[in-house]
Amino acid sequence: MRRHGWFVAGWLASALVVGTGAGFGILAATGTSKNSATASVPGAPSVTPAVTPHPSVTSGVRPDGTHYGSVKDFLLPVPDGYKPGPDEGGLGNDSTIPPDQADPTVSLLFGTLPASDMSSAKGAIAAGRMSDGAVRTYVNEAGTLDVAVTVLRLDPAQSAESTGEFERVVKQSRAFRNGPQVPGHADALCVLPVTHVGDPLDSMTCLATVGDTFAIVRAEGTVPLDTKAVTDLFGRQLDTLKGGLGT
Repeated sequence: MRRHGWFVAGWLASALVVGTGAGFGILAATGTSKNSATASVPGAPSVTPAVTPHPSVTSGVRPDGTHYGSVKDFLLPVPDGYKPGPDEGGLGNDSTIPPDQADPTVSLLFGTLPASDMSSAKGAIAAGRMSDGAVRTYVNEAGTLDVAVTVLRLDPAQSAESTGEFERVVKQSRAFRNGPQVPGHADALCVLPVTHVGDPLDSMTCLATVGDTFAIVRAEGTVPLDTKAVTDLFGRQLDTLKGGLGT
């Protein structure tokens, strides 16, 4: 299924191409137990116990909820019932987003916002001082639902104010109507576009902030849109941002 929908026009003026990021590192304990020494045998040569190398930690979540390492490491792996999806415009389908592409990303994801709202939305993200971002897309096995998850990491000192202003703009915009709740994540906001009778496709956008990271899911599918599948997937993504891939 091709993604077309109501965001494409905002992207045409500023397409971008980005590369892939690194994988997730696993925290492992290091050192040798005091009880693991090998007893010596008279006349036998000494044997040095083999040391198993441990992978280094590349990404994680700090106690204050902020993230270190590549933010791409916190994207939800493709879950059961889904496979890798199509490109999300010029962002690709499994890619990193550099800081200088913040404005085009907002234009793509929220292309139906009126010009004044779009300016405010871009200003909110600019005030958050984005350091890096990433996108991953998914399509269900039936091919009736495309989902794209975008995460933008902001300056921890500015993230709450920045994303709060962004959500205010979206809530007050006439381009959207209220959507469903995300189970287990009361602070998440979901919105639906203004509907047009006879449209074969529908879409939904959800957004939430976890620590220093702003997460956005955009879904498009056949009518009636499976909003439960979208909110369930987004909830799992927010859980991953809170605790890493081990959650």
